[in-house]
Amino acid sequence: MAKINVTTLGEISQSIIDKVLGVMQACYKVIGKPRVNSIELRIVEKSAKEFFFATHDASQGKPIVTVYIDKLLEVPYLVALAGIRCQATHSVLHGSSEYYFIKVPQDLLRAMKQYNLPQSYANGLLYSAGMAAKEYEVTSLLYCKSYVEEQVAYAKYILDPSAEEVLAWKIASRNKWEKTFHLASLIRDISCAVPLTQDEQIGEEIKDYIAKKLAHISSDYQLRIQKIIYEGFSLLGTNTFENIDLVTKLVVEDIVDYELSQ
Repeated sequence: MAKINVTTLGEISQSIIDKVLGVMQACYKVIGKPRVNSIELRIVEKSAKEFFFATHDASQGKPIVTVYIDKLLEVPYLVALAGIRCQATHSVLHGSSEYYFIKVPQDLLRAMKQYNLPQSYANGLLYSAGMAAKEYEVTSLLYCKSYVEEQVAYAKYILDPSAEEVLAWKIASRNKWEKTFHLASLIRDISCAVPLTQDEQIGEEIKDYIAKKLAHISSDYQLRIQKIIYEGFSLLGTNTFENIDLVTKLVVEDIVDYELSQ
């Protein structure tokens, strides 16, 4: 098993450190070890800016999983457990810098030229498409390894619509570029739940949660996103870079072109 180097920031009890470390170690025994010899586990008492309770990053060349204890303690136990497992799985599937510095797919390059999109805007769209592909892969692997109950809890947590999202859509819908960006972000957020929709027992319930997540946007956009996640995502395979290219293509053709060509 890969070595997990633990660093802490703030006042954190040893019991919490042991629990987080134990969850990751147990996860690696089931899903497989990261490709590198060691990973960094950073446990932080309080989050200054980060919205989420656990993150993964490998842009510096090695997997770094960060857990924010103040945010972690705000969520139900199963959600916390699933979130940590998700970041551990990212370190297995996407634990090197090549997954964070992605070459811009041809479909997005075409859209940049056709609609005169700024590089920063295109980067934002690529980030959403890339995260959508990677989150889908993470849930798929965890689901295949029988981590079902907690992934369902996690998906429901992510899909819970917020008042902030509704307000953000009202603001974004006034501008084509902002509207497109919001829709791409929704696809990113929903992606972790999509593999669960194939389950015979809980699939329909997850689809209902996805529908509630999309309820604040107009019906034509709901249909376009549903087409992407239910038809387009069914074509995703095991190659992350090909998956990112495909999700980007779907976002460009069904969202960007539809909105910006008018």
